[in-house]
Amino acid sequence: MTLVLALSFIAEKVSPKISGILSGLPVGSSITLVFFAIENGVDYVTKVALYNIHGLFAALAFSIGYYISTFYKGKFEIFLSLLISFISYLIIAFILAYVPPHVFFTPFIVITLMLIATIYFAKKENFTIDKKIKTSMSDILFRSILTISIFLVVSSLPKYVPSNIAGIFSSFPTILLPLLLIIHFRHSRLQARTIIKNTPFGLSSVVIYSLVVYFTYAEIGILYGTIVALISSVLYVVIQGKVLRFFKLIN
Repeated sequence: MTLVLALSFIAEKVSPKISGILSGLPVGSSITLVFFAIENGVDYVTKVALYNIHGLFAALAFSIGYYISTFYKGKFEIFLSLLISFISYLIIAFILAYVPPHVFFTPFIVITLMLIATIYFAKKENFTIDKKIKTSMSDILFRSILTISIFLVVSSLPKYVPSNIAGIFSSFPTILLPLLLIIHFRHSRLQARTIIKNTPFGLSSVVIYSLVVYFTYAEIGILYGTIVALISSVLYVVIQGKVLRFFKLIN
């Protein structure tokens, strides 16, 4: 809840672009995997961590679906955005749930796709938020309830579905979705588009996070494994940004 409120504040007061990049980081997946580990054990998380990487295919499909939908302007544009993004996500998610992930090839393919998406979207226009709207207590309450509801649904999946499906859905954009809805509702599809187009830049770091979880949780435990995974993913994003800018692939 705090993360979504902070990211929506950054989008409105600083830049939707920065908010989009930050929302792609493993903030949602890290919380979900920690809850999975606490409630279901380290062995369970080790089993689903690679499926979390697998699920990033679906997360990218969600992002692309939402991005495409923002070119429609009309009365039901938010509903259409949700419909297209959810359908895109679910189709890919349920296909991949029955395709076993590989510890090397799956991360390699996912990172490659994220880099391609990052380079492609970098050439597209960013839209800022010029009109400042005061945030009321009712707005904060709505954002909080929306975020908590989405997270509770995803984090409770291991009780009701097989580990492969729970692993796929552990990469569901639990932070990104409420952030998009908040910005889309309060501002416009253009600012929502700006957030979503910058998300793939950070999503590739989730691959690194999940890989580190896969190799460290059983060895050094949940706490230290999470710390090492977070540090590794942040370092990856910094290096990735420097390399892409060095070759002038992004601004």
